[in-house]
Amino acid sequence: MRGSSRLVLTIVSVFVGILLAVQIRSAGSLTSAVPDLRTSEMRVMLMESLRQNQRLQEDLEDLRGKVRDYELSITEGEGALGLLRAELDRARLLAGVTPVSGPGVVVTLSDSRRPPVHGDDPSLFIIHDEDILKVVNVLRAAGAEALSVNGERLLATTEIHCAGPAISINNTRVAAPFVITAIGDAAALESSLRMRGGIVETIGYFGIEVAIAQMSTVEIPGHRRPLRFEWARPSGGR
Repeated sequence: MRGSSRLVLTIVSVFVGILLAVQIRSAGSLTSAVPDLRTSEMRVMLMESLRQNQRLQEDLEDLRGKVRDYELSITEGEGALGLLRAELDRARLLAGVTPVSGPGVVVTLSDSRRPPVHGDDPSLFIIHDEDILKVVNVLRAAGAEALSVNGERLLATTEIHCAGPAISINNTRVAAPFVITAIGDAAALESSLRMRGGIVETIGYFGIEVAIAQMSTVEIPGHRRPLRFEWARPSGGR
């Protein structure tokens, strides 16, 4: 009885020993496989990170290209805007709405101080609108780029006509002395006025006083009233 029990106990012990050996060997195999599994996973993660980095680099280059395009478009836009501003400034200058300065002459016309002789027409000894028009036309023909009379800027639409004892310029009445300011080649402007048989000699015959001063810089104001066109419109032709 005791012998049978010892045999059974021995068999059980051997079986348990075999199981333990198998478990220990399995655990050892599992332990050795874990580092290999982690290495493989890390390799996969590394490759994925490299691919993501490549994609980010491509996205970065694409964004840099877009920034360059935006900067170029902005630069071109600013250049175009600068040209438009320059054209607008030129248009304002030509329209006479901008104050200007430069070399030129100041011409002062004063009524004659000579007393009319019996039978003379007194109107011959005072300045008329036609006298101012003649002086202005001579200055324009000599290259005057901007003109004013008693502070009134002369435009293509400016009227100069008699208004009783005064003269109307831009619907503003002005009286003698008349100060005509012109910007241009000062020497050429004065020479055009003083030429033989010219306007100074003509109106001076009746004692009209004409003083001409060449200036290194004169100031001419811009046209102060709004310019309106009721009937004229830009035409479609060129």
